[in-house]
Amino acid sequence: MNAGGAFAAGSSLRGIACMLVSGFFLTANDSITKWLVPHYPVGEILFIQGTLIALLVAAWMGLRGEHPLRIVRWRSHLYRGAMYALGSFAFVYALRYLPLAEVIAIAFAGPLFMTLFGKLFLGEHVGIHRLGAVVVGFIGILVVMRPGTEAMHWAVLLPLVVALADAFRDLITRTLTRDESSRRIIFTTAVILALAGGMTVFGGWREIRQADILWFGLSATSFVIAHYFMVEAFRHAQVVVVAPFRYFLIVWAVLSGFLFWGEVPDALVLLGVAIVVAAGIYIGLREARAGRSAGPSLGH
Repeated sequence: MNAGGAFAAGSSLRGIACMLVSGFFLTANDSITKWLVPHYPVGEILFIQGTLIALLVAAWMGLRGEHPLRIVRWRSHLYRGAMYALGSFAFVYALRYLPLAEVIAIAFAGPLFMTLFGKLFLGEHVGIHRLGAVVVGFIGILVVMRPGTEAMHWAVLLPLVVALADAFRDLITRTLTRDESSRRIIFTTAVILALAGGMTVFGGWREIRQADILWFGLSATSFVIAHYFMVEAFRHAQVVVVAPFRYFLIVWAVLSGFLFWGEVPDALVLLGVAIVVAAGIYIGLREARAGRSAGPSLGH
């Protein structure tokens, strides 16, 4: 950053590159999860992933001399973790029935809900431009879901649960970042996710196949790498520059779905995705220009 406080062009390019890499590894985590879903109960998958993520982040914090349990606001951590666990269960269940890109597209309604919740619960000013973008975004969601048609699958409601849970989670995150580090927030959320998954242990867990141990490890590692690069993206460049590139994750998801499952979104899904992404980017740009900052988000 130069003396005037502005980000240099080279730094902005590094920020954009970091966001693209983050999206790639988030998609890798989601793709591995989708591959594991037919073989293991959802709770078992989330227990293993949450445990491995917590161990990786705890080791990372240890290397930095940061104690993972030196927590200031336990209640907020618990609420945030509960919202993330709810969203994770809904997300993974949705992967059983829907293409990866479709699940992620509908889950991207989170920023739309977040804009509404910011006005309702935090008393934030939301102008006519952002409210208009929210309406347009929800129209895009309806295009993807196609309610009332034979093409609609009941599971399209699950990514909406993800979006709602993510919006509440991010409301809590905003207050947590005043006192807690990003690593500690991710650590406690991963622990709560593991505990939530562990509560399903009597629901018929399956023995882990030896070949899948590597996949679980790659999934957790991809998740941690993704969030590291997401933090680095905002470190190197302004929110207004890098936030729109978060939506490139949709491109990674479409490519992954096509390469591994032969999933090809139809024209209506692509149209709905385009509308949702455009609305989300517009809201992000308006918020960034208004000076609002987003806290670290353990997101999908």
